[in-house]
Amino acid sequence: MENELVIEQINKKFDDGSLILEDINLRLQQGTKLSVLGPSGSGKTTLLRLIAGLENPDSGTILFKGHPMNDIPPHKRNFGLMFQEFALFPHLNVFNNIAFGLKVKGKSKAEINSQVKEMLLLTGLEGFQTRHIDDLSGGERQRVALARTLAPQPSLLMLDEPLSSLDRVLRKRLLIDLTDIISRLNIITIFVTHDHEEAFAAGNMVIVMNQGRIEQKGSPDELVQTPKNQWVKEFLGL
Repeated sequence: MENELVIEQINKKFDDGSLILEDINLRLQQGTKLSVLGPSGSGKTTLLRLIAGLENPDSGTILFKGHPMNDIPPHKRNFGLMFQEFALFPHLNVFNNIAFGLKVKGKSKAEINSQVKEMLLLTGLEGFQTRHIDDLSGGERQRVALARTLAPQPSLLMLDEPLSSLDRVLRKRLLIDLTDIISRLNIITIFVTHDHEEAFAAGNMVIVMNQGRIEQKGSPDELVQTPKNQWVKEFLGL
């Protein structure tokens, strides 16, 4: 199977010239569930923003299905990005939050109704259509944010610390639900986290980042059984 997302020699610098990301190379096939794991400041979110087109690399190339993405604006990439703050619209109910991206794309009323209904079913939010965001729990808001991200049928899904704002008990429960939902999608999913338990549960491939570099790449089992160096071993708590 050919690689669908290819990242070649990506570098990104701060204004002072120091590197945020250094020599990032990735090749991901369709359906890959990638977890990007690392401490705060390791470059995880910057990598997502570059893939999404919210920032531009200083050098290197991002290819999707063989097409260069560097000069493609975010709204034309058809990539879904779910932020850790969820960024829901408090003045809109659940239905209209989920429908937002579909309306922007000019979908018909029938298409919007059908797709929102499908997303409500997928995320376990049936019956929540008319609920307002302020009346939802943290877990329910997370589901609405995921449904809104998935509604326009993105070709690639990115999740930036999607569970970080929730308490530990709820995080564990929703991690199971979230990984179940994304496992049904035959698209590349990139899940950013600082928690190795989340990373191992969400990804069939994991990259461990440190100070803008990829320290190690492999399956969860490979990382646990053969950590590349002492830093990776200590970071994973092995």
